[in-house]
Amino acid sequence: MKIRQRSIAAIAAVTLIVTPALAACGESAEQAAEQIAENAMGGEVDIEEGNVTITDEQGNEMVAGADVALPENWPLPVPGSGTLAMATVQTDGTAYAMWVVDGSAVQAADDYGQLLIAEGYDLNQEAKLDGAIMRDYSAMGMFVSVVAGETEGETTIAVTGLPE
Repeated sequence: MKIRQRSIAAIAAVTLIVTPALAACGESAEQAAEQIAENAMGGEVDIEEGNVTITDEQGNEMVAGADVALPENWPLPVPGSGTLAMATVQTDGTAYAMWVVDGSAVQAADDYGQLLIAEGYDLNQEAKLDGAIMRDYSAMGMFVSVVAGETEGETTIAVTGLPE
């Protein structure tokens, strides 16, 4: 069973809401939640200290939580600072991650754009919408969309990589 990105995001959202309550109940409740999720979707689910790692039977991996680690097969540059909130890498090379970073949305978009350009990516398009900065890059058979924004004093940068 292949998990689509929408499904992963939905599972992650539900798991992130339920996990803190389960953690308060103890380790056995956490193990029960892992087993329920594994039975529902196949693959492996690991819930540890409020962080969730989901790996399906095809090797697609998603991590979510507070300061989680990127999947080992993350194909793109990593922002120089910030806290990773969520990431997923599909076996087809599709990748998505979101970091909470210091500074403004413009600074976050500029800093990450410089990393991409240093790696050989070209900026194709830039747009602004309600304070969010959206930029598209491409190189090495990969299309990369970067969205940086600020909400309630918190700056996030979301990076999506799609094989071309």
